[in-house]
Amino acid sequence: MPDNRYRAIKWALLAALVVYAVLVVGANAARDVAFSVIETRVAAAPGLDALDVLDENAVQERLGIAPEGCEGFLMYGADDTMIVSELLVAKGEAAALDALEAAARARAESQLDVFRSYGVDQKQLLENAKLLRRGKYLFYAVGEAADAWEDAFLSAIR
Repeated sequence: MPDNRYRAIKWALLAALVVYAVLVVGANAARDVAFSVIETRVAAAPGLDALDVLDENAVQERLGIAPEGCEGFLMYGADDTMIVSELLVAKGEAAALDALEAAARARAESQLDVFRSYGVDQKQLLENAKLLRRGKYLFYAVGEAADAWEDAFLSAIR
């Protein structure tokens, strides 16, 4: 009788581990959609009307890297250097996304250094910056509406 209990516990633990693994992999998965679908969803999110659409040169200026190797990208930002709100979404292969992710992380850290001793509101936004990857996509957002931007992005790729 004791052998059956241990065997049942072993199988239950194995099943729980498999379910956990499926959930972890599924949480990072993303549907492969046309980048125009993402652009449309994100552009409709609140708070972006106060920001400008940035071209490849502006992305290079802000992040120190061009979005080369990306199937698509979009970036919004403010003209005023005292406003830290930004949004970057990119679709591409792992190497391109690795480089953009490192650049976005460095951008947030350098901005945080600049605003550390003043600009309490801006500092708070930078501390709550969102940076995530899902499949072939990278998402980076700083701003009061970053949660809404993230929801719009995730709804496009789920």
